[in-house]
Amino acid sequence: MADFCDECGTLLRIKEEVRYCPKCEREQSSLDQSFSVQQGDGTLRTEDRYFPFDNIREGQKDFKEDASSSFAEKEILIAHAPTGIGKTAAVLPAAVKAKKEGQKVFFLTSKQSQHNIAIETVKKMPSSVNATDVISKKHMCPRDESRLPYPVFEEFCSERGQSKCNLFNKKMSKVVKKLRGETNHVSEIVDYCRSANVCPHKAALLAGKDSDLIVCDYNYIFSNIRERIFELLEIELEDVLLIVDEAHNLPDRIRSNLEEELSIGLLEEAFNLLQGYSSPLASFMSRLASELEEELDKKKRIERGFLDEKIERALKGGLTQFGSLEELLEDLDIVARDILEKDPSATAPLYVYSFLDTWGEEGKEVFRSIQKDPRSIRIGLLDPAKYSEEVFSKIDSAVMMSGTLHPGEMYADLLGIDRQEVNIETYDSPFPEENRKIVSVDHVTTAYRERGLNMYQAYANSIADVANYTPGNAAVFFPSYSLMNHIVDRLGMVHLEKEMKIEEREQSKQEKKELVESLTKNRNKLLLGVQGGSLSEGIDYRDNLLSSVIIAGIPFPPPTLTLEALEEYYAEKFGEKRGFKYARIYPALNRVLQAAGRPIRSKNDRALIVLMDKRFNYNRYKEHLPNDFDYSPSDDLKKECKKFFEG
Repeated sequence: MADFCDECGTLLRIKEEVRYCPKCEREQSSLDQSFSVQQGDGTLRTEDRYFPFDNIREGQKDFKEDASSSFAEKEILIAHAPTGIGKTAAVLPAAVKAKKEGQKVFFLTSKQSQHNIAIETVKKMPSSVNATDVISKKHMCPRDESRLPYPVFEEFCSERGQSKCNLFNKKMSKVVKKLRGETNHVSEIVDYCRSANVCPHKAALLAGKDSDLIVCDYNYIFSNIRERIFELLEIELEDVLLIVDEAHNLPDRIRSNLEEELSIGLLEEAFNLLQGYSSPLASFMSRLASELEEELDKKKRIERGFLDEKIERALKGGLTQFGSLEELLEDLDIVARDILEKDPSATAPLYVYSFLDTWGEEGKEVFRSIQKDPRSIRIGLLDPAKYSEEVFSKIDSAVMMSGTLHPGEMYADLLGIDRQEVNIETYDSPFPEENRKIVSVDHVTTAYRERGLNMYQAYANSIADVANYTPGNAAVFFPSYSLMNHIVDRLGMVHLEKEMKIEEREQSKQEKKELVESLTKNRNKLLLGVQGGSLSEGIDYRDNLLSSVIIAGIPFPPPTLTLEALEEYYAEKFGEKRGFKYARIYPALNRVLQAAGRPIRSKNDRALIVLMDKRFNYNRYKEHLPNDFDYSPSDDLKKECKKFFEG
């Protein structure tokens, strides 16, 4: 639809957000109505006043319309949408337009870069739309205590700690008034609040009461902090329109909220610290360590009663004199905080408290085990639906999106979303098909039974062939550090024309950032990293920084007690076939898709993807990959490189 009357051709005017013809004296369309016109370059000109750009891509338009429908119909959309489609710019206008009075849009993402993109997108929307950007209290806090370990910082920033903090003062109301109605990056909020000497996190949330949209991490909705966040914002789950970015990470992120570990060493450290503060608590730590000393010599799964019995015996003997674990925890909570105030490094009593407080978690989806290295008891969560099912059943509507949200049905199952109440859609890549070529090989594998020096050498030879015939940087992503190191040793024995840059297990974020930056200085490097690591999932290699990517093996998870329990749990809940796929196959293939998606980040990027494991050619694995991830075997990698890069 154009800007002229479709009856008489008169230029339309605008009155009270409605287009009307002054000659025909009739309304033509509301400004809230989205419509588009085909352009000569294949894009679509959009007249949606919330959309932040003049033109919208075809696939982006489809995604935006599906998102709008889901928000309007109070449904959940699971969107497998590739990089480059413009997901953020499509979904934010759809959510803001659907939001009603008293409702709040939550945009969840764990990546700081995506925080920035979301806020910049809102800034391009009408000035009446505003957003609040928040991260964790610890990372927003300007005090020196923010450098303490997270659990320690949480104790300092508890309600009791806040009463003593000089950042909670009378200036808060003035700062909140300034922030209300504005859209700022979290760094801008922190800088302003630091200059005003008030708590940035509290000020941002109070200002967020008047925001249309909150940009934050997953745990603001999917953890126990939601209750206090919602209390500040004065909302309920029913008031939330939810957007989950990189949603393939959500199940694991929810599981990580219930992970605790108790070791003999931790109990001994707590005993030493508590001696000068509370003899009963110190005695309990010593007795519990003694009860466990001979029990932690074998890896095995355990039930809750295993530790309950030992806690009960430790409570009854010596100087403990506590009637129940609850009584002990009340004292331990207070004493642990007192110890931290005097010595922030004295964290053991707090960690013991956290473990014992979590140990009582009920449900068959809670997993408990003994580990030998270090000798410890662990508790974890098998089923994220324990915490997500309530969220998805109560919120107004949601869009979950990712470039690797495949298969959508699995994510609905894992998160406890009723399949009758969810739309699952897959969108095509907006980039030219000829810019990406995927090939597989049939002579190497990382299968455990076939590993050895000959196989490592075969990998080294094939990796060198691809790297040497790739103009520009190449990358190889392995299933594990151990396997990578074996093959790196063999790479030293072949002719390799590129300088190797190797990801190390203990590297800091800054060191990995510098590693990636080194690729820009001389584009003749071979980057080696692991699948599932930050280099294969958390980084966008823009401007064609990688010309080829090698996936050296399928990263099937190693056999562990947790994996065994997870597969059994899924088999019981979803059936044996889905249990195996959900626990083993799809998590591995998702890491493959993430790594393979690193090099193509714009329409001008070109890359060769090499699947270097013969198992990629087996139907039992290939059939579980998305339809658009199309490839065929090749027995001459040098020829494939020449054909792709020179053809």
